[in-house]
Amino acid sequence: METETGTEQSAGRLTISLLQKKQSQSSSVEWRTKQLLALAEIFREPLTAELLAMYVESLGDLSDEQIRRSVGRAIRELKWFPKPAELRELVGHNPRDEQDAEARAAWGVVVNFAEKYVQSDPQGCYVVDQGVRRVPPPVLSQRILDTVRRTGGWRAYKLMRASDLPHQQKRFIAEYGIWTAVEQVPESRLLTEMPRLQLVAKPIEPPSVTEPKQEQPKAPASKPKPMPEPLTDAQLRDRREMLRQQIAALSKATDAKGEQQ
Repeated sequence: METETGTEQSAGRLTISLLQKKQSQSSSVEWRTKQLLALAEIFREPLTAELLAMYVESLGDLSDEQIRRSVGRAIRELKWFPKPAELRELVGHNPRDEQDAEARAAWGVVVNFAEKYVQSDPQGCYVVDQGVRRVPPPVLSQRILDTVRRTGGWRAYKLMRASDLPHQQKRFIAEYGIWTAVEQVPESRLLTEMPRLQLVAKPIEPPSVTEPKQEQPKAPASKPKPMPEPLTDAQLRDRREMLRQQIAALSKATDAKGEQQ
């Protein structure tokens, strides 16, 4: 009987705790919504219910104090209504810095792993020691394994000298950052999208020789007739005299023909 009573009391306390936690989360979301609405009103920025919900969700990992500080800094320092990424940057949550911190942490894991668990096999290859040690090596993420492969393999990390460390670290961080874009594309998709190489060479056909076309002789262009020059006074007198004589001769011939008839 006492056990049942204790169980009921524990269940009651758990229910109360869950309700309090749910109420606390609900009040926090309501408070954040009011903060963002006030910020939008200051910047004269209309916010729809959907957009406001997206803002609250994207800032969900920030504490209430960080929300308060980011809204306060936005009011004092910005001229336009900020995006969620800008609100995060105002409290030191820069996505680029977070990615760099993750890559540097992965670099430390790789260096420590290479020192403890990587050894040379009889063929001279550097592989992970799987059976010699009693404690198996930790399981590395696929992102770390792919980055190691793309930056020289375990040999590059096992034989790395102090002078090589800055260059190798910079290379690792760069490759780690672009892992999603490089390694997440399926190989089958690459094969279908890349143009296939033609392995069989086509026979070379002899170049076709074309005979030069014989040009037909062009007909000489007709020259325009020259304009007659005006007659001089002497030529006009001679022309009138010639016409007068022709008229007189024609008149005599006509008269003679009439007399014969």
